[in-house]
Amino acid sequence: MGTSAGRTLPEGLYRPGPQFTAAELQVLVHEAVVRAVIGDVYACVNLPDSPGLRALGCRELLSEGLRAQAVLCGETAAWVHLGGSVRPGKITVITEDIFRRTTAAATSWQVHQVQLQPSEVIRFHEVPVTAELRTAADIFLGLGTAGSRRPLDLPPAPPEPGQPAPEHPGQSHCEPAFTDSAHRWELIRRLAAASPGAIEPEALRAQICSQLRSRSSMQARGTRIAALLQARVFGAEG
Repeated sequence: MGTSAGRTLPEGLYRPGPQFTAAELQVLVHEAVVRAVIGDVYACVNLPDSPGLRALGCRELLSEGLRAQAVLCGETAAWVHLGGSVRPGKITVITEDIFRRTTAAATSWQVHQVQLQPSEVIRFHEVPVTAELRTAADIFLGLGTAGSRRPLDLPPAPPEPGQPAPEHPGQSHCEPAFTDSAHRWELIRRLAAASPGAIEPEALRAQICSQLRSRSSMQARGTRIAALLQARVFGAEG
């Protein structure tokens, strides 16, 4: 078992600490003994990549307090479900309690204080993660997203004073926001393709609308959301 700052890690996981320095772990990577999971978390190469391994790696980057109560959400949860070489640069979590992050924390966390239903959470190796449907809805609404937190059905935010207008019609006011939106749509499409039984058009629309709660314009907005999902997710090719 690996250790980190005196704490025992799950079997087959390693972080810089008393057992191995960061430099030694890099040597082990080059020798194909361990591989990077996320951040400074490494795993034995004989451990298969899986949602469980990815969830454990993400949990190790959280503080002790967050580790005990946080649910991985948003883009982090999507990576746990889907995998891929593009790892989240920020660990996004949901907690029902108020969490005050210490300034000494070296890892970048994004904490959302939200209530979750039991059906919206699943566990991989005892690590709580938002279920696929909830994850897709959160990404649509901008909860647990490292870039823009603007819902995807709303028009782009107006440019900051002095910021030039977009060059092309329909493009966002800034390239990073445009790229972030495309990335979020791609994650939702991948989640829907990987979990067709859990993420169906009406189920995803209903989940998004339920998280928005009751609003006077909800009916019109729900229709717009349904049309967007059909065009960008369920009607998309490839």
